[in-house]
Amino acid sequence: MIRFPSLSALGAAAALATILAAPAAYAGIEEGIQAVRNQKFDVAQKEFESLAAKDDARAMYYLGEMYFKGLGRKGPERLTAVYWWEKGAYLGDVECQLALGNVFRQGLGVRVHMPQAYLWDLQAAKQGSPVGEKNVGDYYLYGNGKPKDALEAAKWYRRAAMQGYPEAQVALANLLLTGDGIEHDRAAALVLFNAAAAPADKNVQPDRNAAADARILKGNLSPEDLKRAETLTLDAVYEGLKSLEDHPTP
Repeated sequence: MIRFPSLSALGAAAALATILAAPAAYAGIEEGIQAVRNQKFDVAQKEFESLAAKDDARAMYYLGEMYFKGLGRKGPERLTAVYWWEKGAYLGDVECQLALGNVFRQGLGVRVHMPQAYLWDLQAAKQGSPVGEKNVGDYYLYGNGKPKDALEAAKWYRRAAMQGYPEAQVALANLLLTGDGIEHDRAAALVLFNAAAAPADKNVQPDRNAAADARILKGNLSPEDLKRAETLTLDAVYEGLKSLEDHPTP
């Protein structure tokens, strides 16, 4: 199902006040979202198209999602989805940029084109998106459209991990385990696995493998590393990797 935000985290009164005080465009977005939830896809499309005609990039993102998933249509229309995401991406919408990065990276409705995928993930990363930052790290780690550079990958993983993104914390932990690009540090890796398994932000989904990875690693740590891991803080792990920021992007 299409990814629509929920107001369930707000109290009823607070949610109503937020919507009433919101700009007209935001209220229109909410109407479109509610229409999708009620499976009134024609109503949702008209609402989003009306806003998109006024250069509302959020509406463009949701239009793209509807076309990509084929909501209210006979099937997915991925090229049309790409059209809307591209319009929104040029207007600076992070979700549109990430969506474009994904379709060009995986060849979903378009040909695989790593330079385009990297471009849009990088734009999202520059706006502080942890998903974009982690994706940029992946290009360098695996050499997908970029030269392999584990140090550069670690730099981007650290940035995303510092925002509490579990997938990036796991990716950084794995580099610490292998010593690929950065100094081998099993205790720091355990701290990161634990953080990814139990995010401080309860609205963030834990990494599904992190808890198992942490248990396995803990069982194989030396007494010295285990003792150090018990006292090592997450902030200290990030601070210890601060020098990654000195690495110039290739």
